[in-house]
Amino acid sequence: MKKINKNWLSSLENSVPPEAYGYTISLYSVALEGWRRGMTLKFVNNNRPKAHTEFTLSYKGKEHRFSVSRGDIVPKKAIKICVDKHLTKSYLTEGDVPTPEGETFDEKNYDEDIIEYSKVLGYPVVIKPTDGTGGNGVIANIKNEEEFRKALTYVKYDLNYSKLIVEKFFQGEDYRLYVIGEKVIGAFKKIPANVIGDGKNSIRHLLKVKNQERNSTPALYRRLIKIDKELHNILRSKGYTLDSIPKKGERIFLKTKNNVSAGGDSVDVTDELTGEIKDIAIRSSNAIPGLVQCGVDIMVNKEENTGVVLEVNSRPHITAHLYPWEGKARDIPKAIIDYYFPETVTYNDESQPAFYFDFKSVFDTFQAGFAKEITIPDIPTGNLVAARFIVSGTLQGVNYEKWVRKQVQALKLNGYIKHLQNGKTVVVVAGSEKSIVKFRDVINYQSSKRAEVTNVVEKSRKSPVKIGFEIVGNESSENLATTEKSKEIKEMKRELKKIQKERDRYKKKYKDIENSSTWRVTKPVRKLGKLIKR
Repeated sequence: MKKINKNWLSSLENSVPPEAYGYTISLYSVALEGWRRGMTLKFVNNNRPKAHTEFTLSYKGKEHRFSVSRGDIVPKKAIKICVDKHLTKSYLTEGDVPTPEGETFDEKNYDEDIIEYSKVLGYPVVIKPTDGTGGNGVIANIKNEEEFRKALTYVKYDLNYSKLIVEKFFQGEDYRLYVIGEKVIGAFKKIPANVIGDGKNSIRHLLKVKNQERNSTPALYRRLIKIDKELHNILRSKGYTLDSIPKKGERIFLKTKNNVSAGGDSVDVTDELTGEIKDIAIRSSNAIPGLVQCGVDIMVNKEENTGVVLEVNSRPHITAHLYPWEGKARDIPKAIIDYYFPETVTYNDESQPAFYFDFKSVFDTFQAGFAKEITIPDIPTGNLVAARFIVSGTLQGVNYEKWVRKQVQALKLNGYIKHLQNGKTVVVVAGSEKSIVKFRDVINYQSSKRAEVTNVVEKSRKSPVKIGFEIVGNESSENLATTEKSKEIKEMKRELKKIQKERDRYKKKYKDIENSSTWRVTKPVRKLGKLIKR
């Protein structure tokens, strides 16, 4: 398994709950940054996918709304432009930003006209949909007419994209740059899915190990390299199969797409960027009115120090910047909050225990349709400390857990209680120093009076603590309050289904009455009755 990379952000270490892994980290990390600065965090239910859950941050009377990493300063016009690749290209060209030579086609164009254009443009070329996302439908480095015909059929008919762009292929490395406030905050290079040989193991084994490493990386959780037809075809073209054993140090590419979502690697190159390449990204942002923050995809020719812009994304995910496969992580959340709330730039709480918040209960409640908004409890303030107590004795009973929880809640502390395999129990608490002192007295003296407690040892606690109180162990690592809430939600779901079923039954009865001959015959009488009432 891949160990924690020390180049990743320390502010996120042990601070992202598993339910926020994957794409959801983008929004969670921005929300966490603002919340930790003392802002009021509110999630809004707009029936969006989990990774696109909207939220607001407010501070001293000022409020901003966010979707993924994009805030409300970005106008709708800029968003609309970025969604349409053809429109984006028009604005970039007008802004004197280098883009690949190409043309846009739609359902009015015959296939042969598109093929003829590709020949006139000159191979290699790229074909892609005007409104695709995440690299869907993008086929690059098409070297001849035969390959182009196959690519055109696949994108236009198999994937059902009617509007297409055909453009000149630019030889170089695929970079994603993040721009905010006319500054490049981070950049990474995209490398197609691959494994590196060790001279001993097969490609199949190397792929299994790499997928295990990807799955243990928060940003890449469940974003594995899939064994599919494309992978087999690529290996076959190079004379390999999954059972082949590559040489030590030999890199075997398994996909054609560079996208991280397709199994690719992200390699941070922020410090390698030249001023010229950064300038291209900043000019791209400026070329689209109001686009103060964005992700810019650039093909870079390092030898010639040139580049062309392939795409501008107004709402880019920032996971690859936060957890690069190689290189140093970039603190994009900090840059975003600094830009939207400049009055909090000097905020620093490194001397205080770090807190984070639960996200599972928020999304579960939204999914069930039981809330339009959920406000996260404010982060604790004041002189805060954290402590860890190791309690010995026979404490597996629920009574002790409930007793501890009662003391914690009374003192307004946060933390958890967990039963270890060695029979001991750990109690972690964090909050005001005054409350910790009181809790120390409680757990050392009142707890020791209980027959099942034999010893209490206090140790330091440095890892972040989740807001609220969890009971881990007998509750299978679930928050007891969350478990009770889940039961309540399930019960409410059942009740809702009953109501909906009853509603549908009456609707059907009403429809049957409307369609009956009696209803039609008495229609004139009902109209006369309405007139009399008036």
